[in-house]
Amino acid sequence: MVLFALAKAVEGEVTPMSRMVPISICILATALMTVGGSNVRASDDPAIDRGLTYLRQHISDQQAGETALIALAFLKGDVPLSDPAVTACFAKLRQRFPSSIYTPERSNGHEVYEAAVIAMALANLDAETRRSDLNQVAQFLIGRQKANGSWDYPSRTNGDTSISQYAVLGLWEAENGGARVPASVWDRAAQWFMSTQGASGAWRYHSDEAGQPETISMTAAGVGSLLICKRQLAQYRLAKTQQSSLLIPLTPEGTDTRYEVKTPFNRIDQSIGGGMNWLSSSFTTSPNPIVGPSIFYGLYGIERIGALADKSTLGRIDWYERGRAFIHSSQTAHGAWSSAHGEPMNTVWAILFLSRSTAKTLRRIEVKRLGAGTLLGGRGLPTDLSSMTVAGGRVVSRPMNGAVEGMLAVLEDPRAQFAESALSGLVTRYETEGPAVLRPHKERFRKLLASPDQGLRRAAAWALGRTGDLDAVPPLIGALTDPDDEVVATARLGLQLLSRKIDGLGPPSTSTPAQRQEAASRWKAWYETIRPLELNGQSDEKPDPTATSAAPGPASKEPR
Repeated sequence: MVLFALAKAVEGEVTPMSRMVPISICILATALMTVGGSNVRASDDPAIDRGLTYLRQHISDQQAGETALIALAFLKGDVPLSDPAVTACFAKLRQRFPSSIYTPERSNGHEVYEAAVIAMALANLDAETRRSDLNQVAQFLIGRQKANGSWDYPSRTNGDTSISQYAVLGLWEAENGGARVPASVWDRAAQWFMSTQGASGAWRYHSDEAGQPETISMTAAGVGSLLICKRQLAQYRLAKTQQSSLLIPLTPEGTDTRYEVKTPFNRIDQSIGGGMNWLSSSFTTSPNPIVGPSIFYGLYGIERIGALADKSTLGRIDWYERGRAFIHSSQTAHGAWSSAHGEPMNTVWAILFLSRSTAKTLRRIEVKRLGAGTLLGGRGLPTDLSSMTVAGGRVVSRPMNGAVEGMLAVLEDPRAQFAESALSGLVTRYETEGPAVLRPHKERFRKLLASPDQGLRRAAAWALGRTGDLDAVPPLIGALTDPDDEVVATARLGLQLLSRKIDGLGPPSTSTPAQRQEAASRWKAWYETIRPLELNGQSDEKPDPTATSAAPGPASKEPR
């Protein structure tokens, strides 16, 4: 079966298509598969490894779109880039860029699916070196957007929920990889998804065709797409308020800051809430038409929502545990998963769910944004441009080398130059050496949480959350009441990492001061329950966690 049953789309009728693949590509793929054996790592989940082993046997007989999804499954399953199977996949994908111009293998609407998943695969491979290709694919997808903000088959104009979902996914990965996507693309896409939502809060495959059911897979597509659109529009708005004529951030915040977003965020939130409520009451892993043709396709959509919305439950349902139990129980003896649209693609979707693929994308984006030289905008561009380089037409800080103490000294001194380079160096050291490089400097990070520079406060919250030590919890609780949204979000993520609470205790992504204070109180209550174990018989004094580091506003230098 072809990609998502590309011949007639996920929710519709399936008709056969040719799978002709150039003989040279098949030979190349086969050769790469057999040279050097397998470098696949053993995951924490044997089901993932069995699924990856199955996919290794089905690379050469796939077209470009399916190959891209298989490559994505390998990457999300932590298969090394040097593995022959990964190399074989990307050798085939490179065939779609003759003379550096993206040329789809398919047509008649299927090329949108293909381009979208190729963008996803390239962005997860090496976005920096594939920036030109990502831009090519992104411009292709942008050019296929309908006037109403959707994507669809050429013969239709009203919009296809499945095709539109994948166009949004592909553009999201491409933009986070450095491609240029106008804010109007996200704005119009959000408006279309809201316009096609049913009164129940759910979505259908084609909202204009009577008799089609509302399904979990299409509702997950609608909710997930709106979450992405809101995320990208929020970053665009942030870029407008923090734009510098000197330093162009290496982040996907859009390029034309003259555009005014038309979609109110509260309307997007209402639409997302309606879809989440419907999913909470409808979620099931039992055989039921409400799931859609493939439960594995639907579960991958649920995983995406869980990561983007930062939710570990749908209502009272632990969606990951329920989905994982079903996927484990339904794996075939030869390592695949079977449902509508064929074993290879269902195996991909099962692996993307089990590996929490969207959560991995979000972590990659977070690290990139933190280390890209954008947090310290108040410090400006260094006067000595020898610390800067240009990648993909954007100014980027080179990571500072040397001891972490030197990097921190630069960050702590408001007169120092090379702040972006110091921060980039700190992130690079953490990525290569882990929490051990941060732990000796916890006290300095605590002090940085009181900085008037919101970029420094966010960097400090990021570092404390990755020390792995519970004594970093109190200052992070204090940072939850910071006036800057990015600092609050970073502190919340750090608390989730330290507590191992995937869903966390809040506050929500967009929060009021009252919600932040309430979340701080919840985290404080949790911390008090585990603190005696941390103290291990030491002092019984219990300081107020929220009093240690609540950061000041930009104009203040005094801790709250």
